[in-house]
Amino acid sequence: MRPRWWIFVAAVLLCGASLAWAATSGPAPFPTHWGAGGTADSWSPRGSAVGILAVSAAALAALFGVLAACTSALPDGLINLPPAARAYWLDPVHRPGLDALLQRYVLTVGTAVLLLLAVSVTGAIVRPEGNPILGIGIWAVFAVIAVGSGHLSWRLARPPADNLAA
Repeated sequence: MRPRWWIFVAAVLLCGASLAWAATSGPAPFPTHWGAGGTADSWSPRGSAVGILAVSAAALAALFGVLAACTSALPDGLINLPPAARAYWLDPVHRPGLDALLQRYVLTVGTAVLLLLAVSVTGAIVRPEGNPILGIGIWAVFAVIAVGSGHLSWRLARPPADNLAA
């Protein structure tokens, strides 16, 4: 298994550990939503809140894991690429490189989202009224998604120059 998969699995396990901790030691009522500044603004009973968060975490982990695992199964017609680079990336010789780029992007975003959930749950246990670190975490996830999207777009628009003639 590649390191990016191990990092994703570690994020899933960390998220699960934070939810297990919340189920046994979390505040009641449990904060379920935080504003952009990290202040809790919605509360629910601990059992239902942790249950909903656990189902959400499992669904997110499954979604990102399946998407990452299935990148090579995407039909060429469903892949939107810049016209100048389309023939390069969809060539059977270069398609594994495209699949690796897409997989890395999906796993990076999935890892960031799951880590944000783990930090949110842990923050709710440590400081139920809110924590400014949660606000920073939200912006960090947005930054990861923006930088990852920009990097992916840049890489896809500029295939390696030495291979364009092939």
